[in-house]
Amino acid sequence: IDNIPIKLNAAAILREGALYQRKMEQELKRIENLLQGAGDPSEFLEWQKQMRGKDLEEQLAEIECRRLQGKLSHEEAVLAHQNVIQENKKKADLMREEKAELMHQYAEKHLQEEKEMRELVEQVVEGHKNAKQAKIKLQKYKQQIVQEICEENRELLRQALEEEEEKLRKRYELIQQIRAIESLPSVRHKFVDLTETGGHGLICEMSIVELRERLALLREAQKAAEEEKRDQIIHEKQAKEQLLLDKLDQISLFRAELGRAAAFKQEEKKRKSQSGERPMKDERILNLQKKIVEKTMERKKQAGLL
Repeated sequence: IDNIPIKLNAAAILREGALYQRKMEQELKRIENLLQGAGDPSEFLEWQKQMRGKDLEEQLAEIECRRLQGKLSHEEAVLAHQNVIQENKKKADLMREEKAELMHQYAEKHLQEEKEMRELVEQVVEGHKNAKQAKIKLQKYKQQIVQEICEENRELLRQALEEEEEKLRKRYELIQQIRAIESLPSVRHKFVDLTETGGHGLICEMSIVELRERLALLREAQKAAEEEKRDQIIHEKQAKEQLLLDKLDQISLFRAELGRAAAFKQEEKKRKSQSGERPMKDERILNLQKKIVEKTMERKKQAGLL
């Protein structure tokens, strides 16, 4: 209600001035209709306002129900997520146990293989009756080791060849760039007479000095045109500022009148609200709030278990 001073720009002033101008024309038209015998539509407007208020209350209740439903869905989603976490935790514990069992079996197998290898070596050294078979197994084991070493050497050799090819490719590109630069023709400086024309035989042909003079004349003409345009802009700006000042005066008057009308409507609304009954809460909202409280308690309990 209070008229707080707000700094407005030009567009805002013109918009607000046009708005108040339309309102004034509508009010004058309404008064003219009343003078000609037309009825006052205030009762219909009041009924329409009440119906809109009821519709607004229903819409607000629907919005509140949607908000509570979203909150309930969020609580249910969090609870489901906690259940999934607990289930994953159980699966992870089971997988860790299975992994430990597999590692134990692998360790036993590895120890058994080492034991067999030692027995084979002992059989070869001591000349056991099964020395021939032990030697064959030992030879296969050595061949396998040699094969793995050869494969690793081949991989290292391949990487070295690729690096060498990349170096050669970069060196070849650098040589091509140097040759391209050397093949460019050298620029030779030539003395130019600024007062001579190009000699092409054209009627409008001019020397560089004449072109510079023509350019200076064009710049002076452009400067004069800019000065004229600047003066025109200044005059238009002053006229616009005067128009804005007039609009501001008109806006101040309208705001004062609207402030008094708003204060009167506020008092009427306050008096009606004090005499009226408070609307009851929707039953759907109460049920949703109750469900949200239950889901929240269940989620906190589940979080404590986690």
